[in-house]
Amino acid sequence: MKRINGIENIPLKGQFIIASKHMGTLDFAFIAAAIIPVINQKIYFISNIAKWGWFWEKVIAEKYGGCIPFTKSNPQICLDIAVEYLKKGKVIGIFPEGVMQDYDPKKYRAKTGVARLSIWTKVPIIPLGFNHDISVRTNMPRIFRRRQVIKNIILNPNSLEVNIGKSFELSEYYGKELNREILQEATAKVMHKIDSLTKINYK
Repeated sequence: MKRINGIENIPLKGQFIIASKHMGTLDFAFIAAAIIPVINQKIYFISNIAKWGWFWEKVIAEKYGGCIPFTKSNPQICLDIAVEYLKKGKVIGIFPEGVMQDYDPKKYRAKTGVARLSIWTKVPIIPLGFNHDISVRTNMPRIFRRRQVIKNIILNPNSLEVNIGKSFELSEYYGKELNREILQEATAKVMHKIDSLTKINYK
């Protein structure tokens, strides 16, 4: 990595949620490399784990990697697990946009899981974004853009900056009935902070 900006914003103790932009498959590794040496504990990422067999899913990803498996059939399960971890003082990592998106506001909307977790547990959020000074082509299928991002960063490790914002809470929503409109409003506030920390060159 070229630089880690805002590392002083990471609390040394206590639970929090890291909400990050999602550029490519290796994002969790860059976040872990930047933050784990400071907090000296594992980050539990909500992840769509590749179906590469029991050993990969249960032993490598979940046990050693700290991944909380996300399933489209029952997304509530991963949120329930994350809530229990936060109650135990653990740190959760989440990518509100899910997999790498098209970055067209008319085509996508971030998921509300990060807002739900923060409001339910009254735990602060640490927004995180990336500066990536290698152009990413948009006129190709999503899977190929993800591979391009990974290849670019591996070949040019000094092209990536990690930007860590100041923690904040969604306290204005505590005690409110969480309907869809409120959750989308809260999620938009989270994404605004993440987007302000992100710079990706597209062509």
